[in-house]
Amino acid sequence: MMLKVKNPSEKKIQRLLQKDPLTESTILHYTGNMWGIGCRLSAHNTINRIHELKQRSKSGMIVLVPDIAWISANINVPERIYSLMQQYYPGNLSIAFTVDNPSYEHVAYNQKVAFRVPSDPMLRYIISLLGEPIVSTSVNYSNLPAENDLHRLEKVFGSWFDIAFIPPDTAIGEHSPSTLIEYVSKSEGEIEDIKCIREGSIPFYQIKKSFSLPLVMFVCTANICRSPIAEKLFAKMIKEHNLKLNTDSSGLLDGGHMISLSSMQLLMERGILDAQEHVSKKISPSMVSNSWLILTMEERQRDFLRQTYPDAAHKILTLNEITGFEGDITDPYGSELDFYRNTQNIIEERLHILLERIINNDIMLFKDKQ
Repeated sequence: MMLKVKNPSEKKIQRLLQKDPLTESTILHYTGNMWGIGCRLSAHNTINRIHELKQRSKSGMIVLVPDIAWISANINVPERIYSLMQQYYPGNLSIAFTVDNPSYEHVAYNQKVAFRVPSDPMLRYIISLLGEPIVSTSVNYSNLPAENDLHRLEKVFGSWFDIAFIPPDTAIGEHSPSTLIEYVSKSEGEIEDIKCIREGSIPFYQIKKSFSLPLVMFVCTANICRSPIAEKLFAKMIKEHNLKLNTDSSGLLDGGHMISLSSMQLLMERGILDAQEHVSKKISPSMVSNSWLILTMEERQRDFLRQTYPDAAHKILTLNEITGFEGDITDPYGSELDFYRNTQNIIEERLHILLERIINNDIMLFKDKQ
């Protein structure tokens, strides 16, 4: 009979796993987007049992891990793929690539293993306590739609599971399958690329765009002074160094306003004529998702965005923080032109440091900060 554990505290999960480490158990879990059936990566017999329950031949399964730090510590990840992981994890994207480790052969498909950091925090905590990944697949018979109504799932498939971890009702939303992509290395094809295996909740064209041109988003309060200066100056630097990056800017307030006259004047002095076309915009969930790196001008802006978008917290920093400085870059709004010019000089100094970090792949130091 299936043991149901609904909305458990961390202490309850700890006690449960100490008593039963789920060595060979089938686990009903919620990824944050879909219900799944899974087990420990090392539970070969249970994996075979899951294939039999689903009435399918052996095929690949998604490997769920607790965070990006676990991936970087245990798997040799290509740099281009790591940048996608930074951008989209935790989230609903599964990335398949070649893994030179025999421990994963039994869950590989076409010699590649698909990894994901799930959105649900309870599931990530369980995986971290287990000390190894959970392998996961949808709850359904082969070639039939996945079941995502919990009541029907328990009624039809309840006998499949030894234990069920069920989050609070408020955490269960409309189901959405993950987008599954495959990484193609230069040794496998003419160019380094990604292919769409299955499109889910994240549009493949957005992932492809992020793979080709990772986006650095600059954020300030109104998106009329500091962040457009940073965006335009960094775009100019990127072009001069022929880097494959993109830039954008946004604010925390409602948009639709032109750039401040002083910011426009200073940028046009640098030959950045399109500064006059800037119209402010408010940052949105899609902007957060589509950004590889989000850099704010103030700590309070950073903290607000981290609280609003907790899954993206690891990629939200202040411009000062990422370049080795403390404190805020003061808002020049309403000040004299000389104050604006000083602000621009400070931002430009930080951007040169950021550029060097990116050129030197030093941005990968985020591996140690997860």
